[in-house]
Amino acid sequence: MTEVPAGLAELAEHAVSLLGASAVAVRRFDSAGSVETLVLAGPDAAALRDSDQDPPPTRTRARWRRREPGGSADRENHPVTGPAGQQLGWLVLSPAPAGPAGRLLPVLLAHVGALLDNAALTGRLSAADSLLAERSDELRAANRAFLIAFEESVVGMAMISLDPADPGRYLRMNDALCRLTGYSREELAAQPADQLTHPDDRGLTGSAMRRAMAGRRTPFRTDKRYLRPDGSAYWVRVTVSPLFDDDDRPLYALSQVEDLSARGDHNAELAVRLDPLTGLLNHAALEQALDETVQRAHRHGTGCAVLLAELDGWDELAGEPDNAELAEQLQLALAQRLRGTLRGGDVISRVSENQFVIITEEVRPEQAAAVARRLADALAEPAVIGGRELSLAASMGVSVLAGAPGDDEGASLLAQARTALTSAREAGGGSHVLYQNDGSGDAGSYSRTLYVHPEWQGRPG
Repeated sequence: MTEVPAGLAELAEHAVSLLGASAVAVRRFDSAGSVETLVLAGPDAAALRDSDQDPPPTRTRARWRRREPGGSADRENHPVTGPAGQQLGWLVLSPAPAGPAGRLLPVLLAHVGALLDNAALTGRLSAADSLLAERSDELRAANRAFLIAFEESVVGMAMISLDPADPGRYLRMNDALCRLTGYSREELAAQPADQLTHPDDRGLTGSAMRRAMAGRRTPFRTDKRYLRPDGSAYWVRVTVSPLFDDDDRPLYALSQVEDLSARGDHNAELAVRLDPLTGLLNHAALEQALDETVQRAHRHGTGCAVLLAELDGWDELAGEPDNAELAEQLQLALAQRLRGTLRGGDVISRVSENQFVIITEEVRPEQAAAVARRLADALAEPAVIGGRELSLAASMGVSVLAGAPGDDEGASLLAQARTALTSAREAGGGSHVLYQNDGSGDAGSYSRTLYVHPEWQGRPG
């Protein structure tokens, strides 16, 4: 059933009396482009119903008029246009108005055009509202499904604020996280999310949260220690995924926390992966971590770099018979210093007594060089151990991911870093050398001296 715009029938009746017409019809184009009759008015309206004298279904002619043969009356078809000049339909009059009444015709046409245009706009808005309501229903259904999955998950889950004014706060958490941590929802909401983390591991996710607040979308995963309410530590695997709105503004970070201490083989796994002295990744775990980093860098279109740092003067220190314990304490201190200097997503591995490998993500060559300078400064900072002030410079080889994905990229990056480290040693130590590779296979290097006279210094405290 055709819906007649409000007020159109009354306007047609007024047209009959104002124009002296015996019949008035208002016709419009339907959605298929055909002409449909909306209103008939006047004592002779039946003459205009189903008439074979309908105007042609075209929107290009400004006026089409036809006289009935064999009679004195005229029938005129006047195009009805909208405010933008688009043709909406026709006003059919019988007979045609003459004299002063004819001057009212433009006013009536404007009124009919306004009513038809308003009806068309209302129809479009109604369709848009229906679509919006349908999309809203879909969004609500998806949100309900997500919340059900969130609440019922056996994995601990939380939404963490990325608001710069109040970052790192729990916005929502599920029961699984409460069971895992031993805290109620109210207790979790009352403390920063990082408060659960062991103090030595708090930097692991902090920098990832800061990058998310700055608009970085890269997910982050790490193993770290949580603290129970009684202060005991246990291992968890944390995956942080930042979520953004359509305007690329950070909404919140979705954190998934898996309890690793419940795995019977986790301690054995850690023993295989971690250096027993420093707790850093060992050489056996380095290859896997490097391959995973390279894969993420290609998947997200970000760079990564490998830094191989070697402590200058280490042989002199470790070679003294009485310095074995001192050397171990110094390695522990330097490992802790590296953790505090690097970002949370960076991987640190101890591959020998005096060598550390650092894998850092989302960096370009110039940024990797800046990381090398920062690390050298941190390692050279004097440390007081056993009443002695110790200071070691470091030589570094740096390689940066370049080119398209290929085979053994992680191993190649590490080999390039070793080549660059050899050049750093030849430069006299206390330097970093960047292995430059543009992906074409041609490589070069440059050296920047950080410490002109690197040497191990042992002075009484």
